[in-house]
Amino acid sequence: MYTRSIVLLGGGGHCKSVLDTVIRGNLYDKIYITDPHIPAGTVILDRATVVGNDETLLSLIEKGIRNAFITVGVIEPSPIRYDLYTYAAELGFHFPDLIDPGAIVSSSVILGENTVKEKKGEGIFVGKAAVINADAVIGKCSIINTASVIEHECVIGAFTHISVGVILCGQVAVGCNTFIGAGSTVRQGIKIGRNVLIGANSLVLRDVKDGEKVVGVVK
Repeated sequence: MYTRSIVLLGGGGHCKSVLDTVIRGNLYDKIYITDPHIPAGTVILDRATVVGNDETLLSLIEKGIRNAFITVGVIEPSPIRYDLYTYAAELGFHFPDLIDPGAIVSSSVILGENTVKEKKGEGIFVGKAAVINADAVIGKCSIINTASVIEHECVIGAFTHISVGVILCGQVAVGCNTFIGAGSTVRQGIKIGRNVLIGANSLVLRDVKDGEKVVGVVK
């Protein structure tokens, strides 16, 4: 069985960020990529090869590869990451958490339904220089991107993307499948709903309801 192998679903820019974390951490010996828009045989970052589209996943799992990771990035609420996760999970893939060596994650953080020490994996990505502080909870298949700060006791819903340089002050709650744009700051104790889009460089000073799209100073 290829226990030191992983397949990344999606070969775009976010894939390169995740792949660099895998390489820096020396986490897997063999790395495959599936992407319907990139020709098979393409090598990314001199390390991982595109082997086909998502239909190739079945042949990979038949070869004994069990680790997969969703590397399609999103810049707005979208079902694509959920759909890929569900498809791969039904085939039998396991989703590790990938935490960059340059990230700082408190030992009291809950990743999905597991503590950091349990390392069971929920498909969560934590990028370079990101900080997740004490007693925060991060939902499965979420992206905590480069240099973002998730302060104490924040709760992040599944399939949510906290973009580059975002600051969530203490006890912020963010619903599932929400996108918070680069450089945004959310005041302590704010509640942000599901399927929300917060534009880049926003300052969020009030609660945001499910499905809202906001930008700028939100008060």
